[in-house]
Amino acid sequence: MPHDFVSFFGSGVSQVKEEELIVKLEGYQKPFISTPLINNHHESKSYYMLFSVFGRGEASLSFYREDYGEIIPRPPYMWPNAQILASIYITKPEIIQKILPPPLEAGKTGVVLVFIAKYPESNFGVKYNESAMFVQASFPSDKGNIDGVYCPCMYVDNDVAMIGGREVYGLPKKIAKIELKREGDKVKGTLEREGVKIMDMKATLTEKMESSWNYGPTFSLRVFPSPDVESLSLAEILAIDITTEPKEIHAATGTLKFEKSEKDPLYEIEQVMNMGMIFSIGTPKMSKGTVLLRALGEDTEKYLPFIYSRSW
Repeated sequence: MPHDFVSFFGSGVSQVKEEELIVKLEGYQKPFISTPLINNHHESKSYYMLFSVFGRGEASLSFYREDYGEIIPRPPYMWPNAQILASIYITKPEIIQKILPPPLEAGKTGVVLVFIAKYPESNFGVKYNESAMFVQASFPSDKGNIDGVYCPCMYVDNDVAMIGGREVYGLPKKIAKIELKREGDKVKGTLEREGVKIMDMKATLTEKMESSWNYGPTFSLRVFPSPDVESLSLAEILAIDITTEPKEIHAATGTLKFEKSEKDPLYEIEQVMNMGMIFSIGTPKMSKGTVLLRALGEDTEKYLPFIYSRSW
């Protein structure tokens, strides 16, 4: 006599026979793997159906995967033929210092870079748009200061890009509406979230340049809130190596405008002096991150004021 089975589909519970428990997944027919379960609703022995994975070619579900390297592809990550419109300006160093988590220190010149990018392809199979702000910063170490930039905010329009950037690299990504369009020598980029046009960039391309993007490591604050939402379980300062191999770079003139948003306060990073704009086509490359500092328990409290850009 075949065993009775209990299967759960939606809100219904039904009795099915063992020989009927066949599932079609990825073009294969494989039986469910079953294990005994005590069931108070039936006198006969019942079984609870489990899904299992035994490698490639077997029927499987993706909730359990042994091929971890395919779930989170290994760096370096690359974005071939990326189009990036960037604006560089000077702000007050004291403004930057206020938004830097310790022990990061603001640079003396107060350089800020904002960009809107279009990624038509990537080596991890995702195409999306992105926008971010980088501010000049340094990390003090025993061997001297490490000069680089800190990312207080970043936006994408793809959830895979958001999750990977936040959980692995600590980049404060949020979902937003992002557009970058080029028509001849005119380039326009917009960043919009919850009905507010947070950033608007308009540029006219001028002469071509021979240069590359290299501003040192990108610092980020990676945090994990505790389950009681009263504190942090972990806070880390990371250093990420990001470079760009450009195929084409243009200097540009244009305008950069921020619209006031309480949830996304880019406008608070005041524009004191505009240093120009750049439009590039090339391949950004992101390598592995490095933990520069790790805080646990009560030591994480000082980082709470710096996680606002990750909320909402």
